Amino acid sequence: MQLRDKFWLWGHPEGRYNNEHGNTRVSRMTPMEGCLYLGVRNTFLVPDGWEMNRRQYNKSVKTLKQVGWECFKAIKDPSVVEPLIQEAADFPNIGCVVFDDFMNYRSAVAEHVKNGGDPDMGVKNLWEVQHRLKNNDVRPLDMWMVLYTKDFGIVPEKDADLLRHIEPFDGIIMWTWEEKDVPLIPEKWELFKKMTPNNKRMFGCYLWNFGEKKEATGDAVKWQLDWYRERILAGEAQGVVLHTNTMADLDLEAYDVACEWMEKHGDEIID
Repeated sequence: MQLRDKFWLWGHPEGRYNNEHGNTRVSRMTPMEGCLYLGVRNTFLVPDGWEMNRRQYNKSVKTLKQVGWECFKAIKDPSVVEPLIQEAADFPNIGCVVFDDFMNYRSAVAEHVKNGGDPDMGVKNLWEVQHRLKNNDVRPLDMWMVLYTKDFGIVPEKDADLLRHIEPFDGIIMWTWEEKDVPLIPEKWELFKKMTPNNKRMFGCYLWNFGEKKEATGDAVKWQLDWYRERILAGEAQGVVLHTNTMADLDLEAYDVACEWMEKHGDEIID
């Protein structure tokens, strides 16, 4: 297996972030083009509020090794995963789903409780989704979650409660929202490992600084990729998710650095 086989794209509809999050330019790059450009072989497909014809996108990425779809709405309605399971029958590389932004999940549960709902609704639904993904007529599918470093390691009581929400997931992806917090990654990683003893782990790496609404720096991206590579080689993490295709064709330094890094390391053979 090559190192690039451990890398994923966080794929949005082309143009999703035109004139948003501090970006004032127009991109046309699709998720599949983003994978080819960045040299990665897997993708999560994330509509992020836009309409996506899933069958068309599944066809466009059929040569990738692994594909996963975002399914945040399954928090309130576990049946949301049923079409994804059926699509997996037609597309053998669909192997997982992902829940974006755990804090949005917590907000959804809090609103549900405020309206008189069951406070354990969220955890119950997560376990229901997990059971359905593993027990269907197609094949077992994995279940991933996005967790930001800003959302743990601050209030111990909240971290303790977080554990029961982490437990249903096969894997957790650790992201840093603002580039200024990149130096905290090693410290956060040690806590993250303690919180995820039975989960697979990946890292998220932003190629645009969404949290601070400006370009990501090449130095921060290179530092992250070097550090994440060491964690993968040590067997502590399963991969890295690069965010995203929607600025990849805008001649940004961070993307150039990521491409150069992958050209240097992507073909390395790993266990």
